[in-house]
Amino acid sequence: MAKKKQSYESAINELESILEKMENDELIIDELSKEIKRASELIKFCKTQLKSTELDIKNVLDVVEN
Repeated sequence: MAKKKQSYESAINELESILEKMENDELIIDELSKEIKRASELIKFCKTQLKSTELDIKNVLDVVEN
């Protein structure tokens, strides 16, 4: 089965969910490490998406200006 591509919005929502669990002390120690690793992956994904979008917008604006 093909894996559904992660969207920026779904990554942010998942990060918010992890943060909420941490703030409310809902994570047991056995889950904490796994959730921190997942949060790190999501942050990296979001940074990549933002940089890619920024580059795309810059390229479009460069074409429009020339």
